[in-house]
Amino acid sequence: MAAIPPQRVEPGIMQYTIEEKIQEGVFTSVYRAYDPVLQRRVLLKVLHKHHAADPDLHQRFMREAQACAALRSEYIVQVYALTDYEDCPAIVMEFVEGTSLKQLISDGSTHTFKYAQTVALHALRGLVAAHERGIVHRDIKPGNILCTNNNIFKITDFGLASLATVPSITSQGMVLGTPAYMSPEQIRHEDIDQRSDLFSLGATLIEVLTGERIFEGTSYSDCAKKILTFHTESLDRLAEQSSVEFVKFLKLLMAPNRIDRFAGSRDALLAFSHKDPDVAMNVPPRSASSTRRYAVLFGSAALFIAVLLLFVPSNIFDARKILPAKAPSILDTSSASPALNTTEKIVKELPLRGTNDPPQTSSHTMSNAGSTSANERIHPAPDSGSVTITSTPWAKIYVDNKYIGETPLSKPLILAAGRHSVLFVHPSFDPIMQTINVLPLREISARGNFLDRIGYLNCLVTPWAEVYIDDHYIDTTPLEKPIMLPPGKYQVRFKNASFQDIVREVMVRSKDTTSISIAFKGQK
Repeated sequence: MAAIPPQRVEPGIMQYTIEEKIQEGVFTSVYRAYDPVLQRRVLLKVLHKHHAADPDLHQRFMREAQACAALRSEYIVQVYALTDYEDCPAIVMEFVEGTSLKQLISDGSTHTFKYAQTVALHALRGLVAAHERGIVHRDIKPGNILCTNNNIFKITDFGLASLATVPSITSQGMVLGTPAYMSPEQIRHEDIDQRSDLFSLGATLIEVLTGERIFEGTSYSDCAKKILTFHTESLDRLAEQSSVEFVKFLKLLMAPNRIDRFAGSRDALLAFSHKDPDVAMNVPPRSASSTRRYAVLFGSAALFIAVLLLFVPSNIFDARKILPAKAPSILDTSSASPALNTTEKIVKELPLRGTNDPPQTSSHTMSNAGSTSANERIHPAPDSGSVTITSTPWAKIYVDNKYIGETPLSKPLILAAGRHSVLFVHPSFDPIMQTINVLPLREISARGNFLDRIGYLNCLVTPWAEVYIDDHYIDTTPLEKPIMLPPGKYQVRFKNASFQDIVREVMVRSKDTTSISIAFKGQK
């Protein structure tokens, strides 16, 4: 059936009959509706009123919807029209008779290699159609892939792709993209391109194949830690359920550094379906870089080795690249930490928002990486530099995705000259990621200060109350000073034995003070 050209239904003219509300999301409400003119069911996605009142968000929503309406692919849910519903902008979309990939995974009906291959092929075809028109999805996951009754997989929810940069959204602490499927660059708040969608697709395909959500966590911070410390070598175990070639394909989708991934969805599709004449017949000649990538997947052993020698920098395997101090287990959050100051004590008493095992310490660690005295000098090689890493409060340190240790580190690190990533992880805060540039024979420092992100909660209570945050006792009013908290949403409970408890939900923002005034009335 040919796609219907995008149209604009005039504001106030509602030609659709609402049948049922299907979903209530952060940004939109989704309805199943009926179009009596064309005699078909449609999906109506309506922007919430409080978001529609934001001119910037309203404009972006409409602009993105217009761009998505121009997409034409059997593997993308079609946008038919733009309209208004109860004074809010709305997108009229194709109604897919079928179910979501998320539901199919939950039912256990997808865990076969053949099924994963089909999802990969259809999703890549849909992504190519979007990416080649400059649209990045940003939230590829099983819930955004639908399966029709004819077993065609379609990507949906392109319409919210640009909302990630809307100030009124990000200032509320919302993150566009489901944490368990986000790419490392999304976690680091870097610019996003189509390679981010490829990473998310890789995580989705693993879940299709195994039922395992590999980056699942109890909080955003927990998911972020797992993503930022992910190594593709952990995927080798999937070869028994699929094939060695498929695992290599997944590794090129999910390389932690996007430079090491496929250049784009077109390259990934060509690599995956290189023997499919329906795909290959309409593609441009392969670039030299694409040819090299296909050699990694499907070429001879000799060419594979040649590609590795060509692309892997020699200093990656240089034993001088990282000289970490001996590291305690990340599970042992009480070991070898510095004495807690008042701020850290408050943070420590809050419930930890997820912990996870660290990756293995670099196998290339030098044997003399033990402690050194304060007077011992570090003498880097001519092509290396010295980096002193500190944090407030303590943190677990990762350099280039390898676990180094817990601050305070016993001595500076010796790193090869060039750019390196430094990740600071504390169980009560979102991770801090920094990029440093190491210069030969120079000393530099890297410092992560989680307290820069702290917010404050001030509680005024009449007559008095014990204050509990997320069911943890904090203090009794009157407070000497505001309570310091990491940014986020909290449940605050006020207890006074003579009254019924009072509970409030509060949002704490970085470098801002939130005040609550409570007056107990009516004794028990």
